[in-house]
Amino acid sequence: MKRIFFLALFLAFLSLFAFGCQSKEASTESTVKSSPTSESNKSLSIDNNFTRITVSKPKGFNKITFEDQESLKTFADIFSRAVKEPGKVDMDIPEVYIEVVYDKDKQQSLYLRIGEKGQRSTFMKPDDTSTIYTVPNKITDKLIKLVGSQYK
Repeated sequence: MKRIFFLALFLAFLSLFAFGCQSKEASTESTVKSSPTSESNKSLSIDNNFTRITVSKPKGFNKITFEDQESLKTFADIFSRAVKEPGKVDMDIPEVYIEVVYDKDKQQSLYLRIGEKGQRSTFMKPDDTSTIYTVPNKITDKLIKLVGSQYK
C-alpha cells in the first residue's frame, strides 16, 4: 500500500514538474517572438543615409574622409553586420574614431578597435562604452583594406 502511495506521489510530482517546465518555455518563446525591438537592440543601428565617413586617431590626427559611393556602401555593409555582444565590458576606449555624417546638423560618433587580419573587430558607442558590437573576421579584412594598416 505504501508503494502505491509513493509511486502515485512520485508520478504526480513528476507530472507537475514536466508541466511547469513546459509552460515556462512556452511563455518565454511567445515573449521573444512578440518583441520586435529585441532584434533591433542586437545590432549597431546606424542609419544608412550618411553622406560621409571620417576615420581618425584622437584629436583628428591621421584623418581619412570617405565620400565616394563605393566606400560608403562598404561602410553600410560593415555597420549592418555589427552585432551586440552580451554582457558588459570594461576595456580601454579604442584609438580609432569614426564620425558618421548625415548632414551638417546630424552626425554620429563611434569608437573602433580593428582586429588583426582574420579576427573580429569591435565597435563601441561613445555614450555606452560598456557595450560592444563585433563584426566577423571577413568584415575586419574589409576594414583593413578600407582604412589601411595605419589604424591598427
